Amino acid sequence: MKNKIGIFSVIFLILIVLTGVGFYISLQIKYNSLEKGLRDHLINIEGYSNTDIISIKAKLSSMPKYPVYVKFSDDPNTDYIFTDGGGDVPDWYQLDPKTPQRLKQK
Repeated sequence: MKNKIGIFSVIFLILIVLTGVGFYISLQIKYNSLEKGLRDHLINIEGYSNTDIISIKAKLSSMPKYPVYVKFSDDPNTDYIFTDGGGDVPDWYQLDPKTPQRLKQK
């Protein structure tokens, strides 16, 4: 009986670890997708060059769920916060009220 409990405990522990690893991997895939999508939008739609962008970093948050923080070379001390609106087709919005607005007015 003790041997069966030990086996079930090991299997349960393995399942917990695999679930955690799976969640971490899916989160990293989501981050990479958002970062690449915003970079593509800033370069191809908004007209920024690759050298205008210092960094793009997505994070998990409560509201919005996935904010993306961008640093631009002309203002390296400011984090501009963007969200994709959560739709099927990304429509990027700047969340913080800092000026100048980084996205074109719609």
